Amino acid sequence: MARWNSITDTDELVAPHLLFAECTSVLTRYAYDKQIEESRARALLQALVQLPVRLVHITSLYPPAFDIARSLGRKKAYDALYLATAEHESAELLTVDGGMHDASRRLNIRATLVR
Repeated sequence: MARWNSITDTDELVAPHLLFAECTSVLTRYAYDKQIEESRARALLQALVQLPVRLVHITSLYPPAFDIARSLGRKKAYDALYLATAEHESAELLTVDGGMHDASRRLNIRATLVR
């Protein structure tokens, strides 16, 4: 968790355009499965959409995301789009997903596993 806490106001957060849709889906599932209270899910969603994240929607990132997904043996390209975005932006990928972290290392994309 130390790395997450070291982000400053001068750091720019960048993500593919699907970030908020994916997070909304996860929070909806958690509330549906009663893993968290609905009010908590709504509060987290409200906080999420207020984050100063620059959303990237560049259609030229889809072919590299496809290639990344194929090279990693993945059926879907959602995670690969995060990797393609990090690579395109020359950005460090911050992730809580160990598999995503491992994939980024295989592709020589800077990444930090946030705990």
